[in-house]
Amino acid sequence: MKAIAKWYSGLSNRKRDSISISIAVVGALATLFSVIGFSLATIINSFWYRLFVVALAFICFYILAYVVIGCIYNNHVAFSIRSIPIEISVGDIFSASGFKVIGCDTHFDTRVDDVIVAKSSLHGKLVLEHGKKEEIEDVVAKRASSLGLCKNENGLYDFPLGTVIRYDSSVDNQTYLLLALTEMRFINGQYKAYTSMSNYEQTLRNMWDEIDSIYAYNDIVLPLLGSGVSRFEGGNKKNDALLRCMLCTLDSSGVEYTSKIHIVIYGGLKGLSLYEYKNVFRAIPR
Repeated sequence: MKAIAKWYSGLSNRKRDSISISIAVVGALATLFSVIGFSLATIINSFWYRLFVVALAFICFYILAYVVIGCIYNNHVAFSIRSIPIEISVGDIFSASGFKVIGCDTHFDTRVDDVIVAKSSLHGKLVLEHGKKEEIEDVVAKRASSLGLCKNENGLYDFPLGTVIRYDSSVDNQTYLLLALTEMRFINGQYKAYTSMSNYEQTLRNMWDEIDSIYAYNDIVLPLLGSGVSRFEGGNKKNDALLRCMLCTLDSSGVEYTSKIHIVIYGGLKGLSLYEYKNVFRAIPR
C-alpha cells in the first residue's frame, strides 16, 4: 500500500483527478445498476471477463476525463491566493487590460539595438511600439531624483533590483509598470541580462510591495518574469520554477490586493500544464 500511495502522490494533479473522476463514475454506475437490479453476472459468467469489463470502463472514463480537463484548462486557469484572484493564460500582454508589468534592466535602458535591449523582448517592444523613448527616460530620471540617485560613469542610473516605475504611455494610452528585474553585464564581448535565483526572489518580493502602493485598484498584468533573455546563475530556470516562484512570493508577501493578478504567457505554454496550478495553494494552512 505504501508503494501505491507513493506512486499516486507522484502523479500530476491532472492524472490524479482523472483517476478520481473515473472511479467515481464507475462507482456511480455500479450503484445505479444495483438499484435497477442489473448485474454483469447475468450476462457474463466468467469473473475475469467481468473484471476486464470494469477495468476497460475505468480506463475509458479515465481517458475521457484526462482529455476533457486538458481541453478546459488548455490555455487558461483561474484560482485565488489569500482571496486575491489569480488568472494565468496564454496571450499577448500588450492586448490585456490593466497595469502591465514590463521587466527591464536596472538602468531602464532605452537603447533597443539587439545589443543592449533586444527588439523582440517586451522591453524592446515597449520602447519601439508602445511608448516613446523620451517619455520613458523622463519618468526614469524623475524616479532617480526621488531616490537620490546620480548617473554613473556611463550616464545611466543604477536602480535597486525590484524598483518599479510607473509609465503612462501617450502612444497607446496604457499604463506600464517598469520593473528593474536584471542587471546588465558585459560577458564574452556581449551584454547579457543577469540575475541569480536569490536576487530573483528578492526582486519579486520588492515588486509586490512597490506595486501595492501604485496600482490604484487596477488589474495587474505580468508576463512570466525571468523567462526569455535573462541569464540565471547556475543556468537558466524552467518556466515552471519561475511561475511557482512568482506565485509563492506573492503568497508570502502579505500584500492584500483588491484587484486581479493576471499572468500572461506569450508564445505558448512551453512545458507548463496550467491545471497543475489550479489547487496549488489550497493545501497551505492559513
